[in-house]
Amino acid sequence: MRFTDSITIDASAGTSQASLFVEATADYLKDHFPGAPTLPGLVMLESAVRAAAALWEAAAPEHEGAAALEHVERLQIVRPVVPGETLIVDATIEAGDGRPGTRWFMARATVGGETAMRARFRLIRGETR
Repeated sequence: MRFTDSITIDASAGTSQASLFVEATADYLKDHFPGAPTLPGLVMLESAVRAAAALWEAAAPEHEGAAALEHVERLQIVRPVVPGETLIVDATIEAGDGRPGTRWFMARATVGGETAMRARFRLIRGETR
């Protein structure tokens, strides 16, 4: 299952951007919602997590292991995303909280310049799992 079409990273600025074109035939739309399909919020979050993980890898490649979602502090779905639209997710890395192997990220997803989702979450990498 595809959750991003592309990810671009600006490690020096601490930002990344992912895009996902929502195809009408995507598996995750089959039951969400019949007759009026919309992109599930968890797919939006997964796109944000992948953008953040790619950013963290580029910014701190010395850490071992793949990044995984550890905690979601906030997930706000602002508008529905429907087939034929492209979701753009901008992720930014935040200052660490002192826990080794973890980082906080903020993400904002838009469609045509309109906010579709906002999130703040923590990823974990390496042996601290």
